[in-house]
Amino acid sequence: MNTVATNSHAITPLVTAGEALFSTLTDHTFSENAVKVSSGVTSLLDGLFPTLASKVSFDMDGVLIGTTEVLTGLNTAICAAKVKQAAAQTPAITGGA
Repeated sequence: MNTVATNSHAITPLVTAGEALFSTLTDHTFSENAVKVSSGVTSLLDGLFPTLASKVSFDMDGVLIGTTEVLTGLNTAICAAKVKQAAAQTPAITGGA
């Protein structure tokens, strides 16, 4: 019996989370050409995922999903820190000094 592996598509969200974190850290966005190259490479890796996953002895899909969650969490934390920092710079006015 032959089993056909399905693509997990876990790589695309990982790359997207990495790009978002990079943009948050640097305050720059990727050029249109960089996005096209990234999308092409990501699609290729998503297509190769079943072959790559069959060569390792661990749950590669789970690792990629967990890494995506870590990058997304870091991005959320950094965005929150940037907002807090901006809010902390405004002086508080208290009753008459």
